[in-house]
Amino acid sequence: MGKLYKQSAESATRSKTSSKFDEFFVARIRLTLYYSVTAIAILGISSFIAYKAILSNLTQSILSRNLNPDLYRAIIEDAKDILLDRFLTVDIIIILFIIVLGFFLTEKTLKPIKSNIEREKRFIADASHELRTPITVIMSGLEVNLSNKNLDISSAKKTMENTLEEMREFSKLSNDLLDISKYSSSQEGKKELLDIGELLASIVEKDENLAKLKNIKIEKKISPKVMITGDRLGLSRLFLNILDNSIKYSKEGGVIYVSDRIVSLGHLGANKADKYIIKIKDTGEGIDKEILDKIFDPFFRGDASHNTAGAGLGLTLAKKIVESHKGSIEVKSEKGQGTEVSITLPISS
Repeated sequence: MGKLYKQSAESATRSKTSSKFDEFFVARIRLTLYYSVTAIAILGISSFIAYKAILSNLTQSILSRNLNPDLYRAIIEDAKDILLDRFLTVDIIIILFIIVLGFFLTEKTLKPIKSNIEREKRFIADASHELRTPITVIMSGLEVNLSNKNLDISSAKKTMENTLEEMREFSKLSNDLLDISKYSSSQEGKKELLDIGELLASIVEKDENLAKLKNIKIEKKISPKVMITGDRLGLSRLFLNILDNSIKYSKEGGVIYVSDRIVSLGHLGANKADKYIIKIKDTGEGIDKEILDKIFDPFFRGDASHNTAGAGLGLTLAKKIVESHKGSIEVKSEKGQGTEVSITLPISS
């Protein structure tokens, strides 16, 4: 019944309307009418059956008393009027209650659907904007240079280099969008049994060269031979995204701590899998509390001026990857005190 209710809610929400009212308000009215009509039909049939049953029992009771036919008919007619009056009164009260209750319940039903649609619209608008930017830059650069009659080989080469750089950004953005779509659906990466500690250590080793450019030290304490079932490529992207952010937002001479631990949950029951928790903590600039709950939103960047490189999809993708592994990710941060990212993944038994 709950599934049918949600399907009807989505159907009502998708219906087009030319009304001047908000489309979700109209959807609430429509959905309320759908279920009110159903409830009225069920109530009407139930009342009719109950009315017939009571009248039949009353008739049998009166006939057993051998009353005068005129008196019998008078009693039956009065009983019919009383029963009809009572049933109509009760049914009207119940119907009004159903309509009012249904109207408020449809708001709760449609609220998550409305939120998802608004989120999708915002995502599409942001994606369109971010995709349009490199295309505009490429087209503008080519048009300016094509119209330049004095264009020399050096200028043409510079234009080609700029175009190639923008194309790389465009390609990265497109790949990130495709990966987010992949990890949001059932089309996840290939899962295999892997040593998560070894994978994390290899990612840290790759990022150490990038950290050295800013004189940032990475201290790691990683457990060996911790086996989980996961997507190697996806988990690599996850760790790279988090570490790259830590390096990007850490000051020169800072320190990044990478550690892990195993939490045993076996004592809580046979169905409780042990947890592998990774912590990546930096001594960077930290994140304002006001925006901490928005960092996983697509295209969100704490730098309002957009001077920071990237489209703001790294943490969005990271969260999708973690969730596809039935894990969780949490960020703790304080402005000026650094940021700590905790990633929890289930350990394969």
